[in-house]
Amino acid sequence: MSLDKRLSRDLSPVAVKRSVLASTLQQPLTLYSAAAAVVGGAFAVLINPGAVALGALGIGATVSLGSWLWEYGVQGDKHANNFVSRYRRELEERRQQALDSLVQELQSIGSAEGLRQVNAFRNKYDTFVQVLDRKLTPGELTHNRYLSIAEQVFLGGLDNLENAAIALKSISAIDIDHVRNEIEKGQVTNKAQEKQRVEVLKDRATLWDQQMEHINQLLLDNEKALTQLDHVSARIATVEINKGRSQLDLEDAMKELRRLIQRADNYSDS
Repeated sequence: MSLDKRLSRDLSPVAVKRSVLASTLQQPLTLYSAAAAVVGGAFAVLINPGAVALGALGIGATVSLGSWLWEYGVQGDKHANNFVSRYRRELEERRQQALDSLVQELQSIGSAEGLRQVNAFRNKYDTFVQVLDRKLTPGELTHNRYLSIAEQVFLGGLDNLENAAIALKSISAIDIDHVRNEIEKGQVTNKAQEKQRVEVLKDRATLWDQQMEHINQLLLDNEKALTQLDHVSARIATVEINKGRSQLDLEDAMKELRRLIQRADNYSDS
């Protein structure tokens, strides 16, 4: 990713402001004027505090500060929206790529539940967008930021489904019914070789059980995410945009989605 991974995962107002500060400090006029001021100051201190050196220091510092104040104070929302918009485009690309490959993967392994969840995420995300469009102007900063958070939840759900598909494929060659029947038949014999065979089969059955438990947990996490998208959509739908608390209410409605993303990040890193 071209954006910092750690920052891009946090789209809270504080994180967006940090991105704006970094962007405005890196503007050419701000950066080069500051560099001129530093060179002039260094020349005045180390060599000759003449008019040229002091002028470069004063003019450079003034222009740099003025440029930064303009970019941060006046153009700040534009920089913030550019940051969120870039991140949204990255999310959209990743989401479409994940969808294209994931549906084929789920179809190949015959996962009806996985395909159902893909459609559920599509439908609930579309509903979320429709509700958000009614409450906020598409393209503005707050709209883009909330949409990015919902897209992260969508993408997290697809990641879970991809991991579930990989886990399911890893045990697809295990005929668990046959394995359990063989274990049951082998337990009635006293032959040492047969007992060893039963222990090997038990290991195979344990592996199958562990993978299925992992798969079921991933699917359960997705159901929680889908339910939370429903809750947030309903919460946003009830926000009165003409009231002074509307922004706080919307922000509060998104907190649980951010917590959901954080829990998913912690789970994937563990």
